[in-house]
Amino acid sequence: MRDDMARVIVERPRVPAYNSRKGRRRPLEDMPTREGMRRSHALRGDRKELNENLTPLRRYLENQVGRPWDKVYSEIAAHLRGDSTVQQHVRDHLCDFVAVKPRRVTLSWYSFAGGRERADCLWRQPLYVDPVTRLLCCTDRLPEVKARRRRVQQQPRKPVDRISLADDRELRLIRGLWFEVQLAPLPAPDYRPCREVQRRPLKPYDRRSRIVDVEVTVRRLATPSVRDVVTAGMIEAGPAIDEWAAWQDYRRRHPDRRYAVAKRVLSRRELRRHRLSNAQAEDA
Repeated sequence: MRDDMARVIVERPRVPAYNSRKGRRRPLEDMPTREGMRRSHALRGDRKELNENLTPLRRYLENQVGRPWDKVYSEIAAHLRGDSTVQQHVRDHLCDFVAVKPRRVTLSWYSFAGGRERADCLWRQPLYVDPVTRLLCCTDRLPEVKARRRRVQQQPRKPVDRISLADDRELRLIRGLWFEVQLAPLPAPDYRPCREVQRRPLKPYDRRSRIVDVEVTVRRLATPSVRDVVTAGMIEAGPAIDEWAAWQDYRRRHPDRRYAVAKRVLSRRELRRHRLSNAQAEDA
């Protein structure tokens, strides 16, 4: 292990001065006649910042896989003293990478389909100490982790139904046929204030408050809707009312803020060029 591991992990390079002078030096007659001892170091960036760069520590621990943990920890303790605040802080980060006492955790939750489900989860650290051999091992090499990775790889992938060509063009699979769709940004919404009478509780913080008619100013959408040629539906330029909650719901429904203005079926040559095929052609 490096002798300066604590310095490599915690200390950062010196801060460059924002007004440091590049190129030729200033002549002596332009230099200040008096200057404090700390000002020159501050201007030249002679200060250091403290940060946590745990990558060297992680690489060191990964290179020690297969060795006894007691010997690895002895090397770490020899170079990182416990009486130093900075070095002890680095030693405290060992638990972020190594599970010295690995324990499986049983989690339970209620699923939306009904019923209570349980699952055995491993520790979060990428390395662990084998309780029998006391060797430093990788968590990814456990049989259950490999089996879980194989199950994820064997899952059927979601079929691709959209391929982006440019900011204003993309390919879409519509009813088994590939189309080139021309996109355009939604128009900017224009809101106009109007006075309305709404029924609201007299005291909003009281559930038992009586409902009264209140005249309020509401900003209503004045921009007309546009028609999407793919879905054949009308899309609004914004929510009906200029409110925060309405905008949150509108952004969830229209995150792209684009709509289709034209579409055309791809030719056979274009299908071969993009390595695509129509579903109806395969069935035929």
